[in-house]
Amino acid sequence: MDIHRCRFVQYPAQSINALAFSHTSRPKEKTPSDGRLAVGRQNGDVEVWNPAKGLWVQETILRGRADSTIEHLEWTRDLIVEENADGPEISHGPLRLLSSSGSKQLLEWDISSGSLKRQVEGNSGDIWCFAAQPQLENPKDIKALESGIYSPLVAAGCANGTVVLFSTEDGDLRYLRPLLAPPAKKPKVLSIAWRDRNTIIAGYEDSTIRVIELSTRKILRSMSLGKGPDGNDPVVWAVKYLPDGTIISGDSSGQLKIWNAKNFTLLQTLKSHAADILDIVVNANGDKFFSLGADRRTFSYQHSGSKNLGWVEISHRRYHRHDVKCGAAFESKDLSVLVSGGLDCKPIVVPIRKAQGELHRALSHLPQQPLISASPSSRLFMSWWGNQIVIYQVRKPRNPEEQNFDFDGPTPSSYETLAQLVVQGDEHIQNAQLSADGQFIVAATINGVKLFQLRKTQAAGRPCLRTRQVELPPAIVRLGARQAGFSPDGKWLYTIRKDNTIALNKLVLGSDPKDEPAIHEKTVKLYRVSRKQPKSSLGTYPQTITHVAFSSDSRVLAVGDVSGAIDTWVLEGHEDVDYVEAASDNSDNSSDSSSEDDDEEEDESPVIHAQKWIRNPSGSQLPQLDSSILALTFRPSDHPSISNPVDGNRGLHATRHTAHPVAHELPSSNIRLIAVTATHQVIEFDVLSCRLSEWSRRNPSKYLPHAFTRLKDRVVGCFWDCTDPETHGERLWLYGSNWLFMLDVSQDLQEQNATPVFTTATSAKAKVASLGGYDVVDPVESNPPAATNGHAYKKRKRNTGAGDAIPEHQRPSGVGSTIRKFKNDRADVDMVDMDGDEDVEDQDTDMVGDENGDDSLALMRRRDDQMQQSTKPSDANGDGQPAMPRPTHWCTFEYRSILGVGVIGPSPPESSDLEGKKRGPLEVVIVERDVYDVPKGPRLDVGQEWDT
Repeated sequence: MDIHRCRFVQYPAQSINALAFSHTSRPKEKTPSDGRLAVGRQNGDVEVWNPAKGLWVQETILRGRADSTIEHLEWTRDLIVEENADGPEISHGPLRLLSSSGSKQLLEWDISSGSLKRQVEGNSGDIWCFAAQPQLENPKDIKALESGIYSPLVAAGCANGTVVLFSTEDGDLRYLRPLLAPPAKKPKVLSIAWRDRNTIIAGYEDSTIRVIELSTRKILRSMSLGKGPDGNDPVVWAVKYLPDGTIISGDSSGQLKIWNAKNFTLLQTLKSHAADILDIVVNANGDKFFSLGADRRTFSYQHSGSKNLGWVEISHRRYHRHDVKCGAAFESKDLSVLVSGGLDCKPIVVPIRKAQGELHRALSHLPQQPLISASPSSRLFMSWWGNQIVIYQVRKPRNPEEQNFDFDGPTPSSYETLAQLVVQGDEHIQNAQLSADGQFIVAATINGVKLFQLRKTQAAGRPCLRTRQVELPPAIVRLGARQAGFSPDGKWLYTIRKDNTIALNKLVLGSDPKDEPAIHEKTVKLYRVSRKQPKSSLGTYPQTITHVAFSSDSRVLAVGDVSGAIDTWVLEGHEDVDYVEAASDNSDNSSDSSSEDDDEEEDESPVIHAQKWIRNPSGSQLPQLDSSILALTFRPSDHPSISNPVDGNRGLHATRHTAHPVAHELPSSNIRLIAVTATHQVIEFDVLSCRLSEWSRRNPSKYLPHAFTRLKDRVVGCFWDCTDPETHGERLWLYGSNWLFMLDVSQDLQEQNATPVFTTATSAKAKVASLGGYDVVDPVESNPPAATNGHAYKKRKRNTGAGDAIPEHQRPSGVGSTIRKFKNDRADVDMVDMDGDEDVEDQDTDMVGDENGDDSLALMRRRDDQMQQSTKPSDANGDGQPAMPRPTHWCTFEYRSILGVGVIGPSPPESSDLEGKKRGPLEVVIVERDVYDVPKGPRLDVGQEWDT
């Protein structure tokens, strides 16, 4: 495989301005399955992360608009109260995500459709901050509530000093009233928090904190910060409260002030930061809090237990390389983390409960899904961000054996930037894809779809591209899409709409390449099978389609969603472009009205060119997997078209001699689909039989190499290398943000190398789910074998959602996970666990020592050469020695910050030379976009750069 490392591709990583967890911390309860983390970016995008089991999967991105930003995020839930004979019954509505962008609007997002749901103005200028009212939990509190407003109010601070209220009652979001008139000088309200349901704390630009009572709409107390160390009036950037009512403020002078809960007097001032304190985060119990600042430091504080000493700083560290703007904490029985973000674009996960015993962890600043699409026929690939698409061409490497090869001549660039497209409008591109033959580009926004045709030309002796927009049916353009792309043969254009409807349109090319392509008048709409889903506060969000895959012959379509469900459809019949439609074929469903009956599309799906899309006719469903789908791909060797995945002839493919027949012939039965889940299980299905394939039966996920199961960063994408199956096998390449992994699925994984996938264990017994007569192990196994690959196992405490545990011998001197506790004057000593009590069943198993199963690239190529030289019949080399076995897997961490990988070669051979022409090695471009290459502006220099 030939690799082109591309670092010239642009992708402006965006800073993190806001973080918010969907649920409040409950340290004694398990993490809710519907818990999510929202990450707001500078460009207006909102990322939704799933922190379950400490895997940190970025599930989806809610795309923003041009010239917009996210300044603050907040989750809230409506409270539904029903009066019964036994008293009021409380239930919670779905989760709602609100945001502000520094403008006059307060926005609400629909996470199920990925679009803005509503926006409302506060009539008091720009909204600088807002906070949702705490939830009512106790029915007694509801009886005592006189206002009758059960759902949380939202208090927002405005640029003119006004505090306004918004109502979320009845699932709506509307402006309610101003809570407090602005002060005389109208200072900006820069921070706001609810101390309880009737008290609001607001920090102002004029160095003042005001405590406002909701019921009387009066100021209970105004607290002045006084002059800062530099003699200026500090700005109150952050205000928070402790469970006992104590108020904490952080200002632009770097001072942290703690205020009395009853009389609002100043108790303590801590000067830790060298610059502005931009956010404060409090843990669940209120016995610890953190301050984040522009000096890149994160400080943690804990109460000393003494009234005289008060709160003390217990640690500080620079986890970030630039300003830290925001933070959020969540604690449960299995998670205890602080997540912070700032101008360096990376979310940092810091342990709270086991702060002295675990490492922190940096999440990727790049999207979970690749923003790269490539064409192996034309050696083109493209990238996109915002509303821009850039198309590149990679030149073929020069051959030194050529006679006219000039060793002393200038080295030309290995790539050309051929074209740049800008999608009109203010909406960001949701998804874009380049067709396999390099002739078309489709770009989808949430409210529109655009199709472009590419034609190669020459200008001034250099290659260039001419583009023209192809007109699409109004229904496709108007309804928009979250994903869009092409089938491998380039004949079908698919779009995934906001309601998860799959729409397919046939591309029809003219006889002359200069003719504008046409779109068949009929639209195929496919609907998914309804499944029983557990009750969730996320609504229909778990059914959001994230991955689409076509088989190599473009006759099988599969989609996977956030919940781990997979649906498949097949294309029956043979293509006949001269087919004359009968009256019975005119069941056109191209109208933009959607059907609610999931079973009717098999009858309503129109016949196009004597072909029809139907649901998988096996009569059953593929089993729902344990977590969200991260990669979905068909095994390409199942079809003869692997040697020619892009058919240059888009004309007649019917093999029958009957005039205009409508056949019901289905694709071949040997169609296998591989899915990779968020827990890094690799499962292969036989699609038409709806059961596990023979390979997957022989190779359960517990047999996966430890080199793969130990990876922390999740899978981003995949591609295949089947250019020489006899010598190299069928290689499935998976990649993440900082790793590349090869798995040869043409041979069985070695059982003696099996390593269970160990994550957070909740019981001493392994959880096993039966899947079609095959046991798929849920990755929570706690009883591993005594030794594997010659390595011994040891018990270790599970992590709490951040990094791995720090080995005892690597912990700083004087700072460990245990301390001595003396009793009276005797020498009796107890060892006290500083990280909290841990049950035996809450421990994980890890290997003593690390399996270094990663062969070097040179060794891998040497083995390939030896296998090529070996005699196939006898499996021996020229000296009669047996050939070296093919490696089953290989892993490397050489590549950093991978934006995506695209296959650009070899180009498919001509149809007339399928048997005689040997294909060259696979060529891929690996696009790297390191965060250190992104300009982030100047940062504060406080000296002591060595001090972390």
